[in-house]
Amino acid sequence: MESTAEVTAGDIARLAGVGRAAVSNWRKRYADFPQPVGGTTASPTFRLVEVEKWLTSHDRMPEQSGAERLWTALQHGSADPERDIPVLARAVMSPRRPKAGGEHLKAALAVAAEIGTEDALAALVDRFVDIRGRRGSVATSAQVAELIAEVVEPAGKSVLDPACRTGSLLAAAATLGAARLTGQDGDPDNVTIAGARLFHCSDVRVDVRPGTLQEDAFPDAAADVVISDPPGGGNWGYDELAGDLRWEYSLPPRNEGELAWVQHALARLRPGGRAALLLPPGVAERPAGRRVRRELLRRGALRAVITLPAGATAPFNTRLHLWMLRRPDRDDRARDVLLVETTGEWDEAATTIKAAVRAHEAARQLPEAMIGRAVIVEAVKLSNEDVDLTPARHIPGGQASLSADLILQRRDELVDLLGRLPAVVPQAVAGDGEPPAAEITVSELVKNGLVTIFTDPEIRVRTNDVLVPAIGSRPRIDVAGSADDGRVLGPQCFLLRMKLGYVDPWCFAGFMASDANLRRITSMGSIPRVDVRKAHMPRLPLERQVEYGERFRRLREFADLLRLAAATGEEVTQMVAEGLVAGTLRGEL
Repeated sequence: MESTAEVTAGDIARLAGVGRAAVSNWRKRYADFPQPVGGTTASPTFRLVEVEKWLTSHDRMPEQSGAERLWTALQHGSADPERDIPVLARAVMSPRRPKAGGEHLKAALAVAAEIGTEDALAALVDRFVDIRGRRGSVATSAQVAELIAEVVEPAGKSVLDPACRTGSLLAAAATLGAARLTGQDGDPDNVTIAGARLFHCSDVRVDVRPGTLQEDAFPDAAADVVISDPPGGGNWGYDELAGDLRWEYSLPPRNEGELAWVQHALARLRPGGRAALLLPPGVAERPAGRRVRRELLRRGALRAVITLPAGATAPFNTRLHLWMLRRPDRDDRARDVLLVETTGEWDEAATTIKAAVRAHEAARQLPEAMIGRAVIVEAVKLSNEDVDLTPARHIPGGQASLSADLILQRRDELVDLLGRLPAVVPQAVAGDGEPPAAEITVSELVKNGLVTIFTDPEIRVRTNDVLVPAIGSRPRIDVAGSADDGRVLGPQCFLLRMKLGYVDPWCFAGFMASDANLRRITSMGSIPRVDVRKAHMPRLPLERQVEYGERFRRLREFADLLRLAAATGEEVTQMVAEGLVAGTLRGEL
């Protein structure tokens, strides 16, 4: 029986490793291109088997990875491939691979057996998260999950996520040595995918079940750590749960579901246990939640409120808060609260957050360099009429609090930076005006096995990988250095891995960053999206590539130093001005 699976133009582009514009051109140029069989005029669908035959006959079908072959096998004959992903994942995880099911499931199971259980499950998890994400489902980014796991220190502990979605937070805790992982979610498909994500954790006790606030799967849990990115809104079960014993800090208001999850987390901790929850910023200030917030402060349960940078995780247009809590011991009293406000680059923000949390937990003063970004406030001072816990409203705006020594130290650093600039100003020699060589597209380099493109946000970066943001009108193209080795890629980014000895990464990155290529790879819509496959690269022998690469590397060194000097100059200007106003510095020049 021939497959009836249908695919969109976007699916065809991904299958062929090209941009959507290429598919549109094929439809116009080739009379034998498959005709639409469904969809709409603006978004038609095509029969998958016909598309594959056409791509193969026109030598446009690239060699597929194991993950791509698995997905293709599942698509054949499936009326709803998304719904079949959890079905296939359960079959792959079953000790006895079932023989029942449609032909497409049997074919997909055969591919799964070929590529191995771990790789098959990883591919299914990635595909499920990607599809749900494109349909608006929120998933916690790998970088934020990793940060949360680091600040709660799960090594050797039992960890619970009461709203685990697809299990990214639990997976991050497993990576850092958690001894037991427990999770629940109201969506049975999420439960399956979370189980698939954690299937390889053979040395950890894993238990993921369906469950909600109303139907808690673990009512007797006493976890060491609770971590979660819970759903919000008003549909949390106010009418059914009004008399529940979990509401030790007052009944959560009808439209404050997040505060119900906060109290649920505290109720499922052992005394002294720690929790970290991602919450919308409104939870810190909305009038309806004042009473609960005041009780959390009075009892010493709230330990920190941290504002994450914009774009750190979905929803990317919101600066989420990370609330850190502790279930009070019998002898606990009201404590002070750490408030942190972070902006800018993620790596710097994460470093600030971890340093601030460690200092606070160790009862140490915050480093002087954190003035203006973090502050420790007595709980009683936050328990005013509004009980507004928004960090930015309590952190002194002030470089005025900085010492004269620190201001003078930063000034000396600026002088040093400016002194280094002349030595790295790039040399320039006139050329003949001819481009260096004939060109080849990145798509062709991928087909030839010289470049591999990754978009999985959880993939680990290696030294010499080329990193390209997936969104932006002028994306900054970087080459990973030794400091990047081993970190997770994060969301909305391409990772291009060269076949070293054939393609020089600095040469590749330099040519990709040219204006001509930026125009090729960047869409012109309201949200400029990047398609790295459209970039053109010169055909050069390796020794010439290395020469170009060294020049591009030196240009980047100069640009980075110039940018750092400019930023430091602005910072020193503001520091000196504030120091003069506060009297920290003398008003003499």
